[in-house]
Amino acid sequence: MKINVESGDITQHEAKVIIVNLFQGVKSPGGATGAVDAALEGGITALISEGEIKGKGGEALLVHTLGRMPSPRVIIAGLGKQDSFDLNVIRNLMGTALRRARMTGAKTVATIVHGAGIAGLETADCAQAIAEGALMGEYRFRKYKSVEDPSFREIDTLTIVESDRRKLRAIERGVERGETMAAAANFTRDMANEPGNELP
Repeated sequence: MKINVESGDITQHEAKVIIVNLFQGVKSPGGATGAVDAALEGGITALISEGEIKGKGGEALLVHTLGRMPSPRVIIAGLGKQDSFDLNVIRNLMGTALRRARMTGAKTVATIVHGAGIAGLETADCAQAIAEGALMGEYRFRKYKSVEDPSFREIDTLTIVESDRRKLRAIERGVERGETMAAAANFTRDMANEPGNELP
């Protein structure tokens, strides 16, 4: 999976799936999620009111935009309670949301920078957690498999979309660090999965 960073409006992105978020207990979403809610004519607020999404950690509700946005689908990912929010929540959110996105067969996914500015978290650190969660979440040990699992659908591109151009360099730095950390973690997992007689 290739990770890109772009300046823009998430509501105008043409990825096959976009990912926004929601804290538990929020009744009227703000920020990027609020902008998507407005584009969907209050669709997210209605789902909250009806109890279909609560913002709990591990939630990943997929909603069809029905032509109201360039992207055909939105995933609303739960962040859990705000007082429990940390970088691990972001990593887990990305793994969960991308698993849901893969079920649609989407090759392109776009996401906002989850958590930047919340609980004192820096933008670069949040971007790093996004990259780590995305790349570690797609890990599979395939070295000795002669036949690919047809149920696993790979995502080609994940784009992190940020409206404030001043934050782009920090996001890029975070993604670079996240890619390095994820590659190291996945290499360690490869070694753990190797038969003992194959290890040096």
